[in-house]
Amino acid sequence: MSPDRRKTAAERTGPSAAFGSARAPRSSRGQIIDSVVGIPPATVSPDAVAENPENPRRDFDQEYLQTLARNMREVGQIQTATVMTRLAFLVAHPEHQRAVPADREYVVIDGHCRLRAARIAGIDLRITVDDSSAGTREDLLAAALSANHFRKDLTPIEEAEAIEALVAFHGSAAAVVTVLGGAVNNSWISTRRALLKLPEPIQERVAAKEVPIAIARKAGSLPREEQAQFVEAKMAERQAEQARKPKPVRGRAAAAQKHPQLPAADGADGADGADGAALQETSATTVGSTAPQTVPEPRGATVNTSPFHTPVDWTDPDAVVAAILRHCPSQTVHRIAQSLLDTL
Repeated sequence: MSPDRRKTAAERTGPSAAFGSARAPRSSRGQIIDSVVGIPPATVSPDAVAENPENPRRDFDQEYLQTLARNMREVGQIQTATVMTRLAFLVAHPEHQRAVPADREYVVIDGHCRLRAARIAGIDLRITVDDSSAGTREDLLAAALSANHFRKDLTPIEEAEAIEALVAFHGSAAAVVTVLGGAVNNSWISTRRALLKLPEPIQERVAAKEVPIAIARKAGSLPREEQAQFVEAKMAERQAEQARKPKPVRGRAAAAQKHPQLPAADGADGADGADGAALQETSATTVGSTAPQTVPEPRGATVNTSPFHTPVDWTDPDAVVAAILRHCPSQTVHRIAQSLLDTL
C-alpha cells in the first residue's frame, strides 16, 4: 500500500461484530448503519426499494411490465438494478426527504421497470448498491449522526458504533466533533463510546431501552468483570425507588384534590341548639335589611389566568415534553434538549 494513501475506517478498525460480519437478526433500524459500512445484500424485497423522485419517466408500458414480470419469474433477473441506500440518496438529494418513505431502505437509480416487474411477479429484486455519488462511507456516517431525522432511527449502540468508526478514520473525538458541525459534543461522544466497552448482553439491553444510558455509561468505565454486577445493582435500586414513589392521582380523585368541596352551610359545626337558632335569626335579619350584600362567586367559575395552571404529570414523558413545547420558546427548548443530551 502506498504510504500516501489514507487508510479507510475498515482498515483502521479491522473486522468487528458491528461492521461487516453477520449478526442475525439485525434490526431494521440497524440496517441504516449496515448499509453504509457493511456488505450490502444481493437481493431485497421490492417493497424495501423506493422509486426515484428524479426519474423523468412517469408513464410505464403495462403490457411490457407484465411480460418482464413473467420472464423474471420463469427465467430469473438477468441484470441487477442499481440502487442507493436511502441515507446516501438523501445526503445527495436532501430536497426529496418527504418523497422517499422512511420504511424504504433503498432508492432505485437504474432499473425502474425491473423494480415494478419484481413487484408484479412477487419475487425479490437483485440489486447493486452504489452510494458513491453521496460521498465516502464516513460522509454518510457523519450525515446520519448530524441530522435528527436519521439519528432518531439509531439505537444508542448503533450511534456508538458509528462514532467509533468516525474516530478511527479522523483520528480523534475532537476531530469528529468538528466534522459533525456541532451536532454533538465531546461529552456525548465519550458517553456513546463507553457503551462499546460493555458485554454484548448489556449492549442489547441498552439498545432495547431496558437499561438507561446513564447507568450503562458508568458501567463502561469499570473493569469488565464488575460491569454486569454494577448494572444489576443499579437497576435494582432504580426499581426500588420507583416502587416507593407515590402513584400519580388521576381521574375523579385528581379533580377532587384540585377543587375541594365547600363546607356545608347547614349550621352543623358549632351551630346546634340555641346558638343555631340565634344564627338563623341573625341570618333572617340580615336578609331583610337594605344593606348591600356581597355574594361570593362559585369556585367553579374562578378563572385561573396563570399560563401554568394545568398540572403536569412529571412521570409522563409525553406530558413533560408537551408542557415544555407549550410554555418555552424554541431557543429554550433547544438548550433544554442539549442539556439533557449532555447528562445522558
